[in-house]
Amino acid sequence: MIVLLIHIPVWIVAFGVAYFFGNDKVPDGTDTYYLLNTITLLVWFLGSFYIFYSILVPKYLEKRKTIAFGIYSGLSAGIVIPLLLMLFMMVMKLSPDRYSDIFTFQAFLRWLMLVFLTLFCGTLGAFYKFGIDWFDNLHLKKELENVKLQTELDTLKSRLNPHFLFNTLNNIDTLIQAEPAKASIAIAKLSDLLRYVVYETISEKIAIQKELDTIEKYIDLEQLRISNPGSVSFKNSVTQDFLIPPMLFMPFIENAFKHSNLNYPNQRIAVSFSENNDELLFHCINTIGVSKNQSKEKGIGLELVGTRLKLTYPGKHSLNIEQHNNEYTVLLKINFADD
Repeated sequence: MIVLLIHIPVWIVAFGVAYFFGNDKVPDGTDTYYLLNTITLLVWFLGSFYIFYSILVPKYLEKRKTIAFGIYSGLSAGIVIPLLLMLFMMVMKLSPDRYSDIFTFQAFLRWLMLVFLTLFCGTLGAFYKFGIDWFDNLHLKKELENVKLQTELDTLKSRLNPHFLFNTLNNIDTLIQAEPAKASIAIAKLSDLLRYVVYETISEKIAIQKELDTIEKYIDLEQLRISNPGSVSFKNSVTQDFLIPPMLFMPFIENAFKHSNLNYPNQRIAVSFSENNDELLFHCINTIGVSKNQSKEKGIGLELVGTRLKLTYPGKHSLNIEQHNNEYTVLLKINFADD
């Protein structure tokens, strides 16, 4: 709604320009001519404005593709838009020019004027886009501060939640008598996991491998309580040193274990991390336990994760969450090309 209100001055100016010039040199008694001329100028003004505002600036200039922006801007403002406008006005007989007059000096001067005015409209659209983005960034920064505070509170709550810790300690206690070596390894992994949660999560961003090592240890500890540990798989083929916010993927994995009942047949969790050039791909699939099929809740912190992604990687990520029958799938892609 606010964005629409911001565009009202542009539309007012466009209608004013179209009305003023559309009424210029209009023959008497030709209301249709006047109306068509006004609509043509209005479409030309707004078209030039929004081609820069909606396409050229966000697609090229904001992504620092300055050469491509210069080429397409020159073609649009210098050739395509003015010539299309001149030809359309000739066809609709809104201009005294004929096709035979298209290479005259007067036509050249008219073309230069249209180029100048098209560039003016396009430049206005470019400045408008940058201005709106500047205000949006101020809003995003404020919202990011609020989300960061909420994230810190949620992280604190997760540290105080004894559920996972108690279950793991009970599993380790069972192992001490039967498999002391395995129990010792589990204690070391639990220690590393707690150290990560206490100390690493205070950083704004951490190396991706630290996060993945922690996730792998978390999965190993969860497997202690599963009668069929092979129902859980973890794959990591990431080699680049991506920097990510800590605990970014953990809510998805916690949610997978929460809603799966891996002690039943035909249940599984598959977690994988991979890369494609400068893109990080996270894929998590889990079946939903028979007794949990009716659960409609989105899971631990998933809504907050979506907001964190939107604010931390605006326009540089895609998150798809789907449920088909008894299988829940998360596919997250993050592009680090400009980082």
